[in-house]
Amino acid sequence: MVQYDVETVERAIRHNPFDAYMDFHVSKADEKSTILVFHNNGITWNNPNGTLYGGVLYSMADSAMETACAVCGNAVLTLDLSMNYLRPAFANTVIRAEVKVIHNGRTTMVALCDFYDNDDRYLAHGKGTFFVTGPYTFGQGDGKNG
Repeated sequence: MVQYDVETVERAIRHNPFDAYMDFHVSKADEKSTILVFHNNGITWNNPNGTLYGGVLYSMADSAMETACAVCGNAVLTLDLSMNYLRPAFANTVIRAEVKVIHNGRTTMVALCDFYDNDDRYLAHGKGTFFVTGPYTFGQGDGKNG
């Protein structure tokens, strides 16, 4: 099993302008699971109901699952992504996205993403299918591969 240094994977996601803007961070990165975190400070990302806008979790799922695919050695494009929202997320919490790749094929990959808050409440579940465009190697610094 390959385990990457978290700082190496963190540097790679910082190259993605959206991930950098959202301030997503890597807390674990290996072929068994990858974890991204988001510090939902204040009410910036609240919807009119006073809870975290679901699009934040949706986009975080896409970023987290794409990162997990990269940790498995593949550059990917999203083919399909679905979400089930189970509980609301609130301001001033830490959101954790835990990803497991369940299919690592030659042309496609499938990943599951589960969301928890800092009280370990299960917030949402996502599933994504990804098209493999080629190999991914961290630390190449070419903009495409970390």
